[in-house]
Amino acid sequence: MRLHRGLAATAAAVTAVATGLGLGAVASADPTTTPNGPWVEDSQHVSLERLHTYDELTRELRKLERRSQGQLELSSIGTTNEGRDIWQAELGTGPTKVLYVTQQHGDEPLTTEAALATVKQLGTSKASWVRDILDEITLRVIVRANPDGTERYQRQNVDPDCSGQYCEPGVGYDMNRFHDPAVDPEDNPVPESAAVQAMFRDWRPDITVDYHHQGSYVADDGSLITTSVMWPLNPEVDPAVVDASKQVAVTAYDSISAYGHGEVSQYPGSTIPGIARNSFGLQGSASLLVEFRGGIGQKSSGYLMRQGYVAMMAIAQAAADGTLADVDPARADDIPPRGPYVPGEEATE
Repeated sequence: MRLHRGLAATAAAVTAVATGLGLGAVASADPTTTPNGPWVEDSQHVSLERLHTYDELTRELRKLERRSQGQLELSSIGTTNEGRDIWQAELGTGPTKVLYVTQQHGDEPLTTEAALATVKQLGTSKASWVRDILDEITLRVIVRANPDGTERYQRQNVDPDCSGQYCEPGVGYDMNRFHDPAVDPEDNPVPESAAVQAMFRDWRPDITVDYHHQGSYVADDGSLITTSVMWPLNPEVDPAVVDASKQVAVTAYDSISAYGHGEVSQYPGSTIPGIARNSFGLQGSASLLVEFRGGIGQKSSGYLMRQGYVAMMAIAQAAADGTLADVDPARADDIPPRGPYVPGEEATE
């Protein structure tokens, strides 16, 4: 892999673009300590009109594909129980395969907006640094993995007849518990999870990043955590894959910290093989969970979307220019643990 411009030069361009993005607003609220939460709380009275509905997202992605002049390819990896497409945007022709997944939980929308900004930048820009990235990686972005849940603003997919573990009766399944590599996609009761797994197993990405929201937490010094990250913790994951995952974690940590007002912690994850982070690692992909802060109002949400965009672009750039391989994975262990939850923090913002 030949070395292009370093991260420092490209990071300045990425940050400049991020600062100018017109990104939407939403608030997230307290979940429990269940991995990969939380939910948006209606009582916060935050306008959702600037977020993309399924129809708006579909129109925007198709418009970007037309504008890209062949730089962006849009496809559906499957359909939901209500017949909505699960959209995948593909960019680049390079040998290193990178996969981003957003919004497995329908009430965690900011990561989809950040991904849409990333797709727009890489799909329509003719800048030399963008061409350099796309020459070295192929990036696939599953832009909103749970469109049915998004339309109802609920964590689960839509399956009122669901039953068993990880089912909310009368509502649906938590799709981020149905990625177990031991389960064939054809036998998966959750169509959204089955579609992600079928694509993943066919394509075999080198790097996979799964984007979520969490509640509001504080660091030891009392500052609010903006982002938490974690690599695969299942003990069956190859240690080399864990190290590669930690390199991605450090890259995300550095980019978010450098952006300003970024406070990054480790996420206290579990070892469950059905969680995407562990599943992707068990299947040989460098895998990272990224959890952006919840419990926010409109002013903070735009900042977090820009922060998500910066992290997405930094990981893509590091994978493209070879700097990712130079990262010391041991630095991930120095990322501080997440502190206590802050009930109602900034709910009126």
